[in-house]
Amino acid sequence: MEKIILLIFSNALLCGSDSAVAKCNECHNRFLAPSYKKVYKRYLLKYSSKARVEKAMIDFLKAPSEDKSVMSDGMKRRFDPDEHPLFNNDMRVKAVRYIVEQEDMLKRFKKLP
Repeated sequence: MEKIILLIFSNALLCGSDSAVAKCNECHNRFLAPSYKKVYKRYLLKYSSKARVEKAMIDFLKAPSEDKSVMSDGMKRRFDPDEHPLFNNDMRVKAVRYIVEQEDMLKRFKKLP
């Protein structure tokens, strides 16, 4: 019973975030922007907790700029953060939460045999 409830809840979250993540995928999955894995890793190295990473990513997406970007200078030159598209708050939160959950390092370690 618990598995069914968890499955329904996770599907509801994913369906709500599909459109938000689809917008991000337009660049991040086509190599027009750094991969989610690279972005999440850089944020995690700087902010060290999921909650702080989420807050920083959402803050960046509110008003993208070089100052808020955690990427290296070379990446900033190649993928200008100032040209990052703006999203509404709901879309920002859903996309960031989805990406953080997908790239969570602890979950990746738990999946190893």
